[in-house]
Amino acid sequence: MLVYERLALGSLDRLLHGRSDGPPLDWNTRMKIALCAAQGLTFLHEEGPFQAMYNEFSTANIQVDKDFSAKLSGYGCVGNTPPETETSNSSALANLSVETLERGVLTPKSNVWSYGVVLLEMLTGRKNMDGSYPKEERNLVKWSKAFVSGDCRLSLIMDPQLKGRFPAKAARSIADIAQRCLQVEPSERPTMRNIVDQLRVIQDMKYSYRAVSTLLFGPGVAPPRSSFSPSPPAGRPSVSPTRGGVGVPGEEVRRLSSGSGRRTSLEGF
Repeated sequence: MLVYERLALGSLDRLLHGRSDGPPLDWNTRMKIALCAAQGLTFLHEEGPFQAMYNEFSTANIQVDKDFSAKLSGYGCVGNTPPETETSNSSALANLSVETLERGVLTPKSNVWSYGVVLLEMLTGRKNMDGSYPKEERNLVKWSKAFVSGDCRLSLIMDPQLKGRFPAKAARSIADIAQRCLQVEPSERPTMRNIVDQLRVIQDMKYSYRAVSTLLFGPGVAPPRSSFSPSPPAGRPSVSPTRGGVGVPGEEVRRLSSGSGRRTSLEGF
C-alpha cells in the first residue's frame, strides 16, 4: 500500500474551473502556483535521479495544498509505445504539443508547450478545448493568439474573476512567456529552468493594483464582473499552429509511454 499526502485544495483545474466553495484565485496566488509547477517540471527534466516527463501535462496534474503551494502528480518515465496505443481522447489531446500530437515525439520541450497552455488558462480562466464556448473559441491557443500579442487586447481576455486586480506589466510578461512556450518549433521554446528564472523576476516586480485598475478601466470605473467573448481584431484572424513535421535539434528524442511506471506526487519545491 502506498500512502500519499492529502492536498487540501485539490487540483488547479478544480480551483480555476470547478470551484464553488471559496473565493477565486487572486493574481499573487496564481503566480505562486505557476512558479511551483515550473520548479517541479524543472526537477523532473533536469535534477531528478532519472528524467521524467508528462505524456499530457495540464492543470489537472497540479495539486494545491492549504498554503497554495503546488505539487505535481501523474508523471512517469519515458520509453517506447507503439503509435496505435496512443490515446485519441480529445480532452486528453488538448494540451499536447505539435510534435507529440503528430508523431508521438516526447521531449522536455513538449512539456514546455503544455505549460504554456496552463499559463493561458491561468490568465483567462478558460479551459482549453472547452465545449461550452462557441466553436471558434474552444481552442484556447488559437483563439487567444490575436489578444496576447498586444497590451490593450490582452486586458479583454483576462479572467473576469480577477476583477481587474492584476498588474498589467506582469500579465504582459506572463503572456509573453506563454507565447514563447507555444512556438511550433521546439528549439524556439524556452527550457523550464529559464521559465523559472523569468517567473521569479515577475514575482519581484513592484506594482499597484489601483493604478492598474485605473489604467485599464478609467478613474472611478469598476472593473467588469461578467464574462464575455471578445472577437479577434479585424484583419488579424487567429491561426492555429501549422501541423507540419517539426524537428527537435539538440535533444534526445523519445517516444510516448503510456504504460511506464508512474508516481503520484512530487514534493520538495
